[in-house]
Amino acid sequence: MKKFEDKEKFEFLLSINDNIICQRFFTVKNHNPDTIYSVDLYESVKYIKDIINKKLILKTIDIIDEFFKEDMSKLQEESGYFTINIKKGNRTIMERIFSAELYPPKVRFSVDIRPQISYILRELTDVLSDKNPDCYYLDKQL
Repeated sequence: MKKFEDKEKFEFLLSINDNIICQRFFTVKNHNPDTIYSVDLYESVKYIKDIINKKLILKTIDIIDEFFKEDMSKLQEESGYFTINIKKGNRTIMERIFSAELYPPKVRFSVDIRPQISYILRELTDVLSDKNPDCYYLDKQL
């Protein structure tokens, strides 16, 4: 007898100034629709942002070490922002925006999260298929 599992398609999208850095589609088995409004999803996306942020900081330190003897004002240029989107179809479920102007252009425009992408997608899949999501914050339903 075959076991029927509900599968939902989602999209992870990381971009800078509306230019795509990384886009991955992933499937969530036994998706619980309540997880879209959960604190767990918010915390998970915040954690993913922190992972990306730490990677950018480490690359920035390497760049600063390399150019330490030169004029540091050359490292800072235009402003911008990174965006993490979690989508289901055309609908954005979660969006997180954080500043890109903290990082030199060489770091900002050479982001590579391929080593972390499997972990990121696994984390999102686990959260979106959680049977008992936490949908309350300060005794208010989200």
